[in-house]
Amino acid sequence: MIQALEPDTRPERLPAVAAAGSLPEQDRLLANLHYLLNPRSVAIIGVSRNPDSFGYPLVEIAQRCGYSGVLHLVNPKADSILGLKCHPSVLDIPGEVDAAVIMTGRKYVGAAVEDCIRKGVKGIVIVSAGFAEQGDDGRREEEALVARARAAGVRIIGPNTLGYFSAPASLDLIMTGFIRKGSTALVTQSGNLTQSLTFPGAQRGLGFRYVVGLGNQAEVQVPDLIRYFRDDPETKVIAVHIEGLRDGRRFLEAVRATVPIKPVIVVKSGRTEEGARAASSHTAAMAGNDAIYQAAFRQGGAIPVEEFSRLTSVLLAFQQGKPARGNRVCIISEGGGDCALASDECVRQGLALPALTPALQQRLRSILPPNATVTNPIDLAGWENFVEATELVLAEDSIDGVILVGGFAGNFHINARDYQKEAGHVARMCDLIARSPKPVLIYSYTGYLQSTLTETLARSGVPLFLDHHDAVRAMAALVQHERIRARMAGRGFCADGAIASAGLAGLPAASPVGNLLEPVAKEILRRYDLPCPPEKLARGPDEAAAFAADLGYPVVLKIVSPDILHKSEAGGVRLGLRGASEVKAACAEILENARQHHPAAVIAGVLVSRMDTEEGIEVIIGGLRDPTFGPVIMFGLGGIFVEVLRDVAFRVCPIDEVDADEMIREINGYPVLTGVRGRPPVDRGALKKALLQVSRLLCEHPEIAELDLNPVKLHREGLAVLDARIIVQ
Repeated sequence: MIQALEPDTRPERLPAVAAAGSLPEQDRLLANLHYLLNPRSVAIIGVSRNPDSFGYPLVEIAQRCGYSGVLHLVNPKADSILGLKCHPSVLDIPGEVDAAVIMTGRKYVGAAVEDCIRKGVKGIVIVSAGFAEQGDDGRREEEALVARARAAGVRIIGPNTLGYFSAPASLDLIMTGFIRKGSTALVTQSGNLTQSLTFPGAQRGLGFRYVVGLGNQAEVQVPDLIRYFRDDPETKVIAVHIEGLRDGRRFLEAVRATVPIKPVIVVKSGRTEEGARAASSHTAAMAGNDAIYQAAFRQGGAIPVEEFSRLTSVLLAFQQGKPARGNRVCIISEGGGDCALASDECVRQGLALPALTPALQQRLRSILPPNATVTNPIDLAGWENFVEATELVLAEDSIDGVILVGGFAGNFHINARDYQKEAGHVARMCDLIARSPKPVLIYSYTGYLQSTLTETLARSGVPLFLDHHDAVRAMAALVQHERIRARMAGRGFCADGAIASAGLAGLPAASPVGNLLEPVAKEILRRYDLPCPPEKLARGPDEAAAFAADLGYPVVLKIVSPDILHKSEAGGVRLGLRGASEVKAACAEILENARQHHPAAVIAGVLVSRMDTEEGIEVIIGGLRDPTFGPVIMFGLGGIFVEVLRDVAFRVCPIDEVDADEMIREINGYPVLTGVRGRPPVDRGALKKALLQVSRLLCEHPEIAELDLNPVKLHREGLAVLDARIIVQ
């Protein structure tokens, strides 16, 4: 039997973990997650004697990988499997059991969980499927299991998962057998994608400290693991594959607290799926599922990666452990074509290629052939001076990182006699990179060929990238993270922040369809210091003309009805009216158009507003309640073309001033706000304040389902909300 891990060698980093039962609930849950991922003993429940069964190879792999704790098998019909004694139940196992793996049929899982709770097991992996992923009955059973386990403080990974890998415990419960140990923590919601990353990653030198397949993430969820890995000093980078989140706000809170310490890389699948919401407003029409997820990643400081294959390269760059203090890179190549392709990609990725100093160019000329190019990029005109040129460049303060492109570590394939020479280059490069604080990323066109030299590089933490774009984008990710660290310093996100239930007390009740009348919506806005033009609600043409005279010309007339959401389409808007006769005629026409457009509509009257004639830019500020992230705010260029241009930015509420400023700068139309073609710049301070106030409104009033302020007219000084729509739940 595999020997138990000695108590003093077990990886401990929770100060009171030994007394976990006496800790507050959240700390106890964290402590038991630590036991689950670093167990001293594991019970595998439901393993079969059949070598072709699902559980049999799991035991084989756990033994082969050298698990340092004790494996216990539970099978009431077998005496032993693979040399390990079988027990009728987990309750019959002598001594403590830290973790259990359940792989029985679904109908036996509940009893197995109860036995584990009675035994004092601290964490359970439920491999068994057939729960929430297969319908309401399975969902209810899954929820009951989680409630029972949570009440006992027991952590659950799954159901419907392949398990996990723990390098500290040398424990592979994910049935791969080929994961290389390293400093990356990976969380996935797909067993197949787990193997799609870990297998090629292992071939290229990517090592993992933890790999966790969450399955249905019924109890342990993505934010729990991000928090755990954030506090693990040996985890250098966290990668997360997301199909969906159960609690987007907790995810955002966990990421924002983590990225100042270590990077969080995210791959989101299912990006084309639209959110299941009715598009009652401009905001909802544009807020697809992916738009809000991507906005949350930016807001939290996670680095999104679109292609799963590219994730390996980004993780390899971070695994090297060399932060990019800036975006100034030098390209060193053995040929001009490589230089051109790598340079083009650097420009696309926002990396700078600074000119080299005359002194550095002189030193390079002294070691390179006469036909070499010593500007940036550097063309070595051969492959024998990679190490010497790299060392000279790394010594320059004006260079933040180096990208090598060519045939490094593989040129001996051209001529086998040069193997020893190439081996010397590899050894000296590994030594140079180990000594340098700057990142060095190497694209080698022979990197896909496995050899003793590529393995030497992998063991030394020096990855080989497989094309120019791959290496440059990985360097750009290093630069991006350093910018994120600076941007997120001191800026947390509270998942429950400012979420109140004040209600819209004191205001007229919403209509049955939930669309507040525009005057009511604007009264709410005024309470939040969001300025609106003076206006009055008229019930007929004569009253409209009287109100217009009081407000001052020119005026705007708009139909007011809870049943007519899009006023312009119903012929319910008239602009620039300058006299009583125009106002009376327009009012009568608007009322008639509304009756023809929607004969059953309830019509409250016609809103008479003083027209905003000051020069300015129209924008939209919107909001909605997302099922994953809660209140979400939107900003973009406004007017009737907003859904056509779709030039908008989203953020999860509450936002801070930095979030508001980033939203404004994020849209493609931002230069319009700064003043173009002789126009004055708009009051971005007033705009920023408006975004913060709308965020506060959405947080404090959870009954608001959708909100559109469109247009909001930005002036040189101040702004005005010209039209407002609020839909309540």
